Amino acid sequence: MDLNQLYSEHQIALMRAADAVSDSARRRHVCAAGVIGGKIFDLLTSKNADAAAGWLPWRDQFGGAAGVVPA
Repeated sequence: MDLNQLYSEHQIALMRAADAVSDSARRRHVCAAGVIGGKIFDLLTSKNADAAAGWLPWRDQFGGAAGVVPA
């Protein structure tokens, strides 16, 4: 997986959340960003990268929001 692609997708999801016109759309985009953030965390952790410390698993960042995004 390409880390730069994940960073790009994460930023796009956050921008879409910021521009969302409804709470449900905003929540979907924030959750999508969280899922991508979790992938970034996993990738960085698997490489023992120091930068992983800045990417908490998204479940820890968003609490119970995991149920909002279908698996």
